[in-house]
Amino acid sequence: MNAFRKSIRNSPGIFTVIPAVFLFGGALAAEKPIRFAEGLTLLLKNNAKILEAKAQVLSFEALQTEAAASDLPTFSLLTYVAPIYEVRGDATRSTDNFSKWGPFVHGELQVVYPVFSFGRVKEAKRASAHAVEGGRLLHESQINRTIFEYKQLYMQIILLQRLKSVLDDANEKMKTVLARAEKLYKKGTGEVQRKDLTRLKLFDLELQRFNAEWLANKKTAGLALGHFLGEKESLLVLESDFPKIEQSATALEKLIAEAHLSNPDLKAVAEGMQARRHQVEMEKGGNLPVLFIAGRADMNYTSMRDYQQSTYAFDPFNRNIFAAVFGAKWDLDFGNTKAKVQKAEAELEKMRAKQAEAETGIPLKIAMAMWEYEKQKAQMEISQNKYKEANKWSLSEMTAYTTGTGSAKDLIEALGALLLVEKELAETEFNLCLAAAKLAMEIGDQGTLKSWRE
Repeated sequence: MNAFRKSIRNSPGIFTVIPAVFLFGGALAAEKPIRFAEGLTLLLKNNAKILEAKAQVLSFEALQTEAAASDLPTFSLLTYVAPIYEVRGDATRSTDNFSKWGPFVHGELQVVYPVFSFGRVKEAKRASAHAVEGGRLLHESQINRTIFEYKQLYMQIILLQRLKSVLDDANEKMKTVLARAEKLYKKGTGEVQRKDLTRLKLFDLELQRFNAEWLANKKTAGLALGHFLGEKESLLVLESDFPKIEQSATALEKLIAEAHLSNPDLKAVAEGMQARRHQVEMEKGGNLPVLFIAGRADMNYTSMRDYQQSTYAFDPFNRNIFAAVFGAKWDLDFGNTKAKVQKAEAELEKMRAKQAEAETGIPLKIAMAMWEYEKQKAQMEISQNKYKEANKWSLSEMTAYTTGTGSAKDLIEALGALLLVEKELAETEFNLCLAAAKLAMEIGDQGTLKSWRE
């Protein structure tokens, strides 16, 4: 009995599948039923990680908008009305009249159109376009990872339900056997001794403890899933069993080739490389001028001043000036420009390192996911065979014990073995589904991730 209890406790993930979480307001809300597809819709709408990745895309799009507007004309307009006292006369003689006041209207309009920047604007546009595309791919990658985590949580609750059926079956058998043993013990015929009855009761108490653990984990699991989907209620999954995995093994080379077409992380690194290259070229043009065409209008009017007819008399109150120019804006800051180029080149080197890591790291992850999937398929077949043998053994011992030809010790060992094998079978099926989802995530197959039926 002690050996059986020890094997139960040391077995990974029996009934502690879901980590504990804090309860909202100290009490568990009523469970809200939900299907996988419904939860997926909530996930894409409410999950904080997905929304954060989407916000990053919006920031890249803002940079792209800024770069796109850098070769458009800019307008600067300044107007105001101010009180002014009366002055009469000209440049040689004037008379002030502080008792009479009137409005002074001033307006300035300047239009600047950059016509040539020696490639800086073009490089900025290209860099921002690649940055936006890279951000979108990273957003897609975050969606894939979050869907995988959601699928894992959802299937863990199904695993708990499967383990509950295992416990219920064991409890039902134990109830029948214990009732029979107590009846025979009371008869005093010696078919059931005190030690046999004690072993059975200890096993029954152990099952009760497992039921209490299951109930606690079931509550926290539903609440954890609700939190992940942005819901305050505890969720009750409606799918009663795991997806059926029927896909056959695919050659590793084919999976890696598929990943180069669909894996968003690989494509995001390539876009990031392009963005950094164009950024370096943009910064290198920092010491070159920007050629522009500009127009300027300066308009002033007030009835409180006499218009000055002479060209040589400066008249800021009643004169309109219009001009069009062709010029160059040249900001010479060699140290600052060199520093910006160095920073851009450093970021480019970082992207090169990421690309090198991705080109070997992602195929490695795909290989590990594929091997894990193949391992779980093999273990699934083994677990099914073990279940057949354990079921035969438990039926044989139950029959022997209820007819008085078997011992309680042998029955407990048989029931314990069946309980472990049923639990192992449920966990192996869960692991197989999880391995298939992980392989789809590493490849970048979002369609398979979103589908409940693999």
